[in-house]
Amino acid sequence: MILIAHKIELAPNNKQKTYFRKAFGCARLAYNWGLAEWQRRYKEGEKVDAYGLKKAFNAIKKEQYPFVTEVTKYATQQPFLNLGKAFRKFFDDLKKGIVSYPQFKKKKDNEGSFYIGGDQITLSYTNENSKALKKLAHNEKQKRQYLKVPNLGWVKMTESVRFDGHINGVVISQSGNKYFASFCIQITEEEHKRTHPNVSSEKNGKAGIDLGIKSALILSDGVAIENPKPLKKNLRKIKRLSRQLSKREHARTKQERLDGKKKSNNYKKLSVKLSNAQRKVASVRRDFTQKVTTILATHYTHIALEDLNVKGMAKNHRLAQAVSDVSFGELVRQMEYKSALNGLTVKRADRFYPSSKTCSVCGNVKMDLKLSDRIYRCDKCGAVIDRDYNASLNLLGLLVNHQIGAGYPESTPEDLTALLSRFARNGIATSKVETGRQRKL
Repeated sequence: MILIAHKIELAPNNKQKTYFRKAFGCARLAYNWGLAEWQRRYKEGEKVDAYGLKKAFNAIKKEQYPFVTEVTKYATQQPFLNLGKAFRKFFDDLKKGIVSYPQFKKKKDNEGSFYIGGDQITLSYTNENSKALKKLAHNEKQKRQYLKVPNLGWVKMTESVRFDGHINGVVISQSGNKYFASFCIQITEEEHKRTHPNVSSEKNGKAGIDLGIKSALILSDGVAIENPKPLKKNLRKIKRLSRQLSKREHARTKQERLDGKKKSNNYKKLSVKLSNAQRKVASVRRDFTQKVTTILATHYTHIALEDLNVKGMAKNHRLAQAVSDVSFGELVRQMEYKSALNGLTVKRADRFYPSSKTCSVCGNVKMDLKLSDRIYRCDKCGAVIDRDYNASLNLLGLLVNHQIGAGYPESTPEDLTALLSRFARNGIATSKVETGRQRKL
């Protein structure tokens, strides 16, 4: 059995939006109450666990927080399980020297989420509250489905669930002025093969992939996948909206918030525009990473990647924004889990492997190579090659046990054409590496 996530946009009415915001608040309340109680009990020397906190909250919620009964019970139960996971992660990270102590959740405009268990989820192609739509119950052409939310009713979705399987749960979230339902579905391997692209049994391609900033990925086949740079393209608009938002009427200090200073209607309207602009950046980046990793994980059978210190690179103020815009960590994570689902092999080079400094022709290591040197010029054999392409060839060499002086395996023109056509169909820009392998005579 395979667990997959399926995210669908919702089309709620005003009453349903009010319910969602109330459920967001209840989930935030339960999490913050649990974290505060955890800290109190820990200081008093008591043994604390998420299950005990959930029982304690259930015992007092009807008296102290009666409004939580107006929403689904999972809105105030799941946060305690999430809190338990957060503390387990905190203790595991401490062993690695990383501090990730759970933080209190803040109330944010146009953001929030809550969970609904699989036992309370019902899907239908008709809204049972609408007489007009009852006539379409057996209409197979009806594309939209309705999700039944406890204590609320049927909420229209913009599309139907595309996978046949058991729904374990759903998370309803808000981003900007849009609402989404993210389903966790348990499907069989046959259903996964039916609904996802798979690797052909005849293919046995290998590729080394170097991660970059100007070009997001450089393949050992000589193909450079261009970075869409969504943040850079929308940064001017985000900055402008942020400046305008800071000038609108709102509480600027903690004391003003305690005094109950309200946000103006113009502040609320502008905050929605800012959230939408930020969601657009995240959506473009997510769409790019999902499409690229799916194509690569289904075209090749063996892939070699470099292990970058993303956090260390982000500390460089000249590279931080560009590194974050590419999302190296997410690219590698998706490549690994998609390859595992398809039975492929992904090899990560050692973090200190000098893929960029090593000559792919003779194996000479050029220690004085600078980041500004985009063309690799070997001092020993005179080879001239694009820096990133040279690194991808060295990564490919880790897969094929490359011998110095021997040629690298190359894809056939048919395979390369098929790869480029898949990128073109998905709207992904590519180019050929400008400087291939050359030698000075």
